[in-house]
Amino acid sequence: MVQIFLKNPRAWAEKALTDADLESFKSLSRCLPVFAHLSYLPNIAKIDVDERHMRGFLHEIDLCKRLGVHAMVVHCGSRPERDEGIRAASQAINRALEEFDISILLENSAGQGHWIGGTIDELSAIYQGINDHERVSLCLDTAHLFAAGYDIRSWEVWDCLIREVDSRLGPHKIGLFHLNDSKTDLGSRVDRHWHIGRGKIGLNAFRNIVNDLRLKNLMGVMETPKVDNMDEENMKTMRSLLSPLMSRSFS
Repeated sequence: MVQIFLKNPRAWAEKALTDADLESFKSLSRCLPVFAHLSYLPNIAKIDVDERHMRGFLHEIDLCKRLGVHAMVVHCGSRPERDEGIRAASQAINRALEEFDISILLENSAGQGHWIGGTIDELSAIYQGINDHERVSLCLDTAHLFAAGYDIRSWEVWDCLIREVDSRLGPHKIGLFHLNDSKTDLGSRVDRHWHIGRGKIGLNAFRNIVNDLRLKNLMGVMETPKVDNMDEENMKTMRSLLSPLMSRSFS
């Protein structure tokens, strides 16, 4: 599988797709499942503060429609007034689902600054404000979980986390993993991804995660720093942790 940005993730400028873009993408999507990731500037927790946030969000979902991408990973946004931010995030997703045939994966945050979605409680609050639960699930980022205070090095903590998701949102509501080690300490609330097994989380936690039978059909994306040949090394490391009984796709 592959996860991609559909436009420059650090700019507001809209993307105009050419016929060549469409043809190239069709070739890619015939080979691999494709997930889109919302770019960094649209903040769905502030759609009532600045119209650019909703407009940018809808533009990228329209790109998904034109390219035939059926799922988008979305950050929950940042806002000092957390209750207002949670309501705005739910409203943004409701509008997107009303206007487009798309599935949304809410990504948990590291809890940095005023970012929303650092706890299952906040993710659940956003989810409960969404009308169409069938097309909404979670994308759990391991580095963000750890930075937000979930000590996923412990099997007991990991097990309780998965049970809490099932209890609060319902079964089968984890749709994707971002599998990243963390360069920062437990509860740091600082989002710094690192190479698998070389950060503060460590190999044993990832061994537990990728061999959790409850999650055996889920795919995972690594978003580790792009240096030297570390993409290949991270992939080898993840595959080495898999039990022979497990079949899983990483990218």
